[in-house]
Amino acid sequence: MEVISKVQNKILGLFGEVLESEHFYLTGGTALAEFYLKHRKSDDLDFFTATEELIIPFSNRLEEMLRTKGMDVQRKRGLHSFVELLVRAHEETTVVHLAEDTPFRFEHPKRFPEYPRLRVDSLVDISSNKLLALFSRATLRDFIDIYVLVKKGLFTPEKLIESAKVKDSGFDLYWLGVAFERIKTFKDDSSEMLLLVEPIKFHEVLLFFNQWREKIAEEL
Repeated sequence: MEVISKVQNKILGLFGEVLESEHFYLTGGTALAEFYLKHRKSDDLDFFTATEELIIPFSNRLEEMLRTKGMDVQRKRGLHSFVELLVRAHEETTVVHLAEDTPFRFEHPKRFPEYPRLRVDSLVDISSNKLLALFSRATLRDFIDIYVLVKKGLFTPEKLIESAKVKDSGFDLYWLGVAFERIKTFKDDSSEMLLLVEPIKFHEVLLFFNQWREKIAEEL
């Protein structure tokens, strides 16, 4: 089963043709799933840049490029530091985000042969951002991503915490434990479980974070 959809594949192939695309890189769940884990589908494409003033003019050029290739594009939000585009093609829909990233990075973005002109965020940067995301949105897919990262041996819980602390000086173990509580609001029939490409049992994810939370409580 493919991780990305036809419309996402087309956008990734065209992205590098847009002027100043070299200042942006794919990040987030789609980058993690397509280039590193191959574990789930995603319904959006997140492109970050360190240069805020590029976002609006670049989004205009990207929108024009996609339209010339026969895609329907709607601008849902357009701010100086964040743009959201709804893109339709091949009877599919995806969301494209262009946003400003934090300046600190562990590694430079990578390139992969599938899309030679596309820059992709590094695994360590995506992973630390995933853990930090639990403090704000805490979606089930964020929990699943972190679970798979650890289960595949790419990171230990301790290493994820260490990298998150470096990225965000306000990182706090107590509030991470509180964030872990939110996984109890999901169920094994949650819609995000349908995005999985490889089989993952919800009760195992739940157990993993409950045990991690208990370990954090012991350390406080």
